[in-house]
Amino acid sequence: MSEGSQLRRPRILWTLLAVMLVVGIVPLLISHYRLIQINRDSLETLEKKYLTRSAVGIAGEVQDLVTNYTQQLLKIAGGMKSSSSLAAPGTDAFTSSYQTSLISSYTSSDPDLLALRIVNRRGEGAAAQAEGLSGEVSAEMNEALGLALQGQPYVGTFRFIDVVNQPAIVLAVPVADERGVIGAVQALVSLRRIAERVAEEGKGDVTAFIVDRSGRVLMHSVSSISVERPDFSEVPIVEEFKKAPVRLTQSYERKDGTEMVKMLGTVAPVAATDWGIVVEKAQATAFASVRKMIRGTVQWSAVAILLAVILGTLFATGISKPIQMLAERTRDIASGNYQQRVEVHARNEIGELARNFNLMSGEIEKSIEDLKKAANENHLLFINAVRMLAAAIDAKDPYTRGHSERVARYSIAIGKHLSLSEQDMRNLRISALLHDVGKIGIDDRILRKPGALNDEEFEIMKTHPAKGAAIMSGVAQLIDIIPGMKYHHERWDGAGYPDGLKAEFIPMQARIVSVADTFDAMTTNRPYQKAMDLSYVVGKIRELTTSRYDPVVIEAFTNAVNQGDIQIDEQIRGAA
Repeated sequence: MSEGSQLRRPRILWTLLAVMLVVGIVPLLISHYRLIQINRDSLETLEKKYLTRSAVGIAGEVQDLVTNYTQQLLKIAGGMKSSSSLAAPGTDAFTSSYQTSLISSYTSSDPDLLALRIVNRRGEGAAAQAEGLSGEVSAEMNEALGLALQGQPYVGTFRFIDVVNQPAIVLAVPVADERGVIGAVQALVSLRRIAERVAEEGKGDVTAFIVDRSGRVLMHSVSSISVERPDFSEVPIVEEFKKAPVRLTQSYERKDGTEMVKMLGTVAPVAATDWGIVVEKAQATAFASVRKMIRGTVQWSAVAILLAVILGTLFATGISKPIQMLAERTRDIASGNYQQRVEVHARNEIGELARNFNLMSGEIEKSIEDLKKAANENHLLFINAVRMLAAAIDAKDPYTRGHSERVARYSIAIGKHLSLSEQDMRNLRISALLHDVGKIGIDDRILRKPGALNDEEFEIMKTHPAKGAAIMSGVAQLIDIIPGMKYHHERWDGAGYPDGLKAEFIPMQARIVSVADTFDAMTTNRPYQKAMDLSYVVGKIRELTTSRYDPVVIEAFTNAVNQGDIQIDEQIRGAA
């Protein structure tokens, strides 16, 4: 395990602090959380009740206003019925001057009665109304009279009367006797008091507004929104009201400018109209006391944690410091520094642990030195055995004596310029030493033949790489050196043997040994050729780049020659 991973382990100090925090702080946090949750639930219930009462109250006021004025119109209709029955023949109670004065007295005594009309079936009668009503208002009033004259009471839609700067609603009732409908009574009633009630309810952190079934705002506690009368169809609680006009209280999110705000709201339908009263409040405001409690909990918890950390640090330092020192020395030993010792003078279990650790360190240091010595001896024994085996094989052919040693030396020089790892260099050296071990299975007559081999003999000679690989495959520890032995006669263009491997499919060991083998063959005397000059050999080998050899290996070989890492031993060359 790496030093970094060991450093990530929790220390005793932090463990003790964590235990103190868990034991002391966690129950406090849990109890506070439960209290906060209970408080929030209770506060949410109270807020919902308040919003519901407000919405229902406004809805009731609208309903009362419509009902009260409808009742007044019905009383007037009853009076007109009596007047018509008592009127002298040839006279019309609806057009008498008495009715005109009566209507004027109604409108003058009630500022919310913006217009009042009493008409007979022909549309004739008395009227009192504000001047300059818009065409839409006049059209609706005519429509209301038409329906009332057909016997249908009428409750109109929301209207804003510009001439008086007030919202209003059109109401109408029929006047009927035993003969049927004889006329109608109509009023334009101001919703001023409702608008004031909505505005008053919306003071502070509460928002109140009235929408119709299409989601359009009719009145809003914010005057600018009342003027704009926007479409609130996308507000979740308005969406629910559009689906079904029932009382509903819920939490939801709505867009406020560019942000989404969590809201708590209530909608209450108005029975006499298709309107809904919505009263809502931001949850952040509604649960402000809960947030205050949370802040208090956080602050007190921080104080408690700070005290626990201070006390825990003082308590745990005396225990953790010697153990930490012991852990650091253990890491040093794990990294290979076996001379480390721990100086702890305590007489408790930690002191005894330190003394045992020092004894263990000494024994480990001695054992490691013994292992290193034994490993070095074994490695030397192995290398010498490999060299002896290589020498024994070279000895079968008097013209190749020392060939394996030289190929190994040249291969190591090339590997150095290829920046191979230490392990790859060790494997390369052994592979080069044993690259011709398969010749142990080749007839001495072929190996010692002074002239060139015929085709049959050459085919037998070509089997030595595979034979060498087969011989060494039985030794598991040599599995990594087999590629260099088996494939050192493969060619970069795929025309080599034994498997016809091509380019990158040839193992790197084999590519290096192939160049070193060729170089030694060309720079030593053989029965069929004399040793060649270094510069000539290098040029010839470079000419074979991309056909026989890997260009990268040839580049490393050339660098090794130029820097003097590959040199020809003239003494051995002359002796050969």
